[in-house]
Amino acid sequence: MKNLHIKLLLSLIIFAVILVTVVTFTNRKLVQNDIQERTKVNWSLIENQILDNLEATDTVQYHLEQDLSKTVETELRKMAMLYKENSDILSWDLEEMKQQHGMEIFIMDNTNTIVHTTYPPDLGMNFKECCAEFDRVLTQRRLSGEFFTEGIDISTQLNEMWKYSYLATPDHEYLMELGIRAKDVALFSDFNFFDIATKLPKEYDDLLEVKIINRAGNYLSNSEGEHESVKSNDTEFQAAFRRALETSNIIQYERHIGDGIIETYRFLPYDNVQNRSYSTKRVVFLKYSNASELAWLKRNTQQFYFILAVAIFTSIIALIVLNLILMKTIRQAERDPLTGVYNRATYLEQVEKLLKRQQRKKMGVLLFDVDNFKQVNDQYGHIKGDIVLVELAKMLEQLARKEGFVVRFGGDEFAIVIKDATIEKLEQIANKAIEEITLKRQGSDLAWAVLSLSIGGTLQADLQETERDLYSRADEALYMSKHGGKNRYSLKVL
Repeated sequence: MKNLHIKLLLSLIIFAVILVTVVTFTNRKLVQNDIQERTKVNWSLIENQILDNLEATDTVQYHLEQDLSKTVETELRKMAMLYKENSDILSWDLEEMKQQHGMEIFIMDNTNTIVHTTYPPDLGMNFKECCAEFDRVLTQRRLSGEFFTEGIDISTQLNEMWKYSYLATPDHEYLMELGIRAKDVALFSDFNFFDIATKLPKEYDDLLEVKIINRAGNYLSNSEGEHESVKSNDTEFQAAFRRALETSNIIQYERHIGDGIIETYRFLPYDNVQNRSYSTKRVVFLKYSNASELAWLKRNTQQFYFILAVAIFTSIIALIVLNLILMKTIRQAERDPLTGVYNRATYLEQVEKLLKRQQRKKMGVLLFDVDNFKQVNDQYGHIKGDIVLVELAKMLEQLARKEGFVVRFGGDEFAIVIKDATIEKLEQIANKAIEEITLKRQGSDLAWAVLSLSIGGTLQADLQETERDLYSRADEALYMSKHGGKNRYSLKVL
């Protein structure tokens, strides 16, 4: 019965665990897929918003720069006319020119080295040494003799947002450049992307960072003093940036930070269609995390353990209820309804288990038959006879204790099965039973006065014997006791 309770409890718990696990993790997978789909949608919305804002900003800036570009071109044309009058460009008073239009002046020779400027930190700078690709662009512009103007971009050396324009001298010996800081241009303050890029990570939990990178690999920023470039990152980052720039395809890779945290790096190529200058190509860098997904998964795990605890608790309650409902039925199925000891069916089941044991222990069987029991029924009635049988069963259970178990085969026939038996142990229990009946017979209850016990015992001879073999020998020993005068114990072994 005890084992049945344990098995039933384990079955209910296992069923609850399986059910809760399957339902929870199926739901977890569905919701996780939904989160991943919504994440892709959010990424698309974020990136479309960024690209749309970039395009809108560039469009507005392009149209508002037209007047500025005309002013810059006029000043550069004046410088070209001055060069025709005085080709000794190094003798020019650039500071006086700057006072007239307010822009910084840079003069580059045919090696693309700044040889004369109003901005001393750039004096002597050679673009061939720092920026090979831009160096080739400057050479082409010097040789073409045409006017060129850039959109607002970051200065390689100054690490500030500037607008530059170029015009070569008539003899193509020098390239003249005028530059104006973006912060000094009112239109840039009114229409810029950087405020938007700063606000977006605050609006989206999974968006950690937004950067605009020009083709030279420098980060475009609205803040002075920040000096970052692609080169400050690792080789994987630099390679992804170059692939996005060269292929015009979105490049993405992931980094596993630990504790389930994954950072996704995405590089979106972008062309400023309004300005076909050197600064037209850019890359938008975005860094995402899976913080929202991890937070949901954590909540889901907590819910799983809570539901599992409720399911296990419910299983225990269900077991108690089932025990209350089935206890009587189960007991009736395995025990004799009158005496409460095992019935024949349970006896056969238990003996089979003992016979299959791997241990080399021998089993013993004692069969009991109540002598003259019919006289009790005849003289005192069947109710009294039942009382005698119940008392006898209790007595036999006390004798068996933990050594084995008691069985009622029917009528007044009982048995004790000894799990680990010896001839001496069988004889001891049998003699004790006869003594107990003798004391009962000498007592005040007259119903016991006519009763005695005939007992037959046997010991398992080898491990190959069956229940039928043991019962048959014990029955023969009982027959010997009956026909030997009753009230005695007989043993039959092989």
